[in-house]
Amino acid sequence: MIRLTARLGARGAMPRATAAPAARTRQQSLRLRRVLQSGEAAVALRLLGDRWVLLILRDAFLGVRRFEQLQRQSGAPRSTLTARLGALVDAGILYRREYAAHPRRQEYRLTEKGFACYPIALVLWSWEQRWGDPASLPPSLKHVPCGHAAQPVFICDHCRAPVQHEDVRYQLGAQRRRGAPPVETRRRETRTGRGADATLFHALEIIGDRWSALTLASLYLGNRRYDDLLASLGIASNILADRLRRLLATGIVEQIQYHAHPPRHEYRLTAKGWGLQPFALTLQEWARTWLPARDGPALELRHVSCGRRLRTRAVCSHCSDVLLPQAVTLRRTAAPRRLRSRGKR
Repeated sequence: MIRLTARLGARGAMPRATAAPAARTRQQSLRLRRVLQSGEAAVALRLLGDRWVLLILRDAFLGVRRFEQLQRQSGAPRSTLTARLGALVDAGILYRREYAAHPRRQEYRLTEKGFACYPIALVLWSWEQRWGDPASLPPSLKHVPCGHAAQPVFICDHCRAPVQHEDVRYQLGAQRRRGAPPVETRRRETRTGRGADATLFHALEIIGDRWSALTLASLYLGNRRYDDLLASLGIASNILADRLRRLLATGIVEQIQYHAHPPRHEYRLTAKGWGLQPFALTLQEWARTWLPARDGPALELRHVSCGRRLRTRAVCSHCSDVLLPQAVTLRRTAAPRRLRSRGKR
């Protein structure tokens, strides 16, 4: 394993080797590109980094199971929903079974692999509560065992300390390039039907686009300058420029000038941007468990406070017990905002 230890949020440290600085930088860029293109989290993003997939998971955790209900809640076109449900079934995240009241109809239920996505859903839910559109905030969560409103807190499973972004370090593994999984949803369908539940839509504007999510991941790994981001992602310049404009417009990153003549800028995460870091952490952990690489993990995360490999747990802010899907209900104070016209994201 190449020990590129660096604090997330700062530029990655160079390997301790005798190579020239330029060669070390080039080597690091290649390693980061492999992580971002074919590491566990990158493979998981090809499956889960899609707004319709994430909306299906949102509704599945809320107990929505039938096709018609899923279509109404998500607002997905029928063909799009059919394709995404089929992909999730093939990936082992959902399974089909006959609906008891109508034997000829089927319903979709979460598998163990699907239930393991719950921390990812909690990240998006809690982020939307803090940073989402005030007109469409999701309902608060109630932790049934303690009876209190639960704001998920992500802690280190070893030392039980809350995970702060400045206390996470990474190490790059010597992983070979991995191909895309058999399930992939590259086509981006954005048309949303009338009557859709708009909960989490703000988060999905960012996370529901795979290149935006990968750009965020590169920022979390310490890349701030345009050329470094371009080298680590290996994408076309116009695609990166478009995604950075989106992240700037949504307040996820800010542009800071670091050189006056000629003017040079770098991109730094705001508090709103760092608020989505738990999404990257929980996605990485889910992928490490359910999409493991044969030659070992592409990325190792360490918690600075205890020095152990980072494994997060989402716990109740009141009683500190782990939040489980069957122990959490909604505390809805108002009806969810519904879209009134097509084409709105």
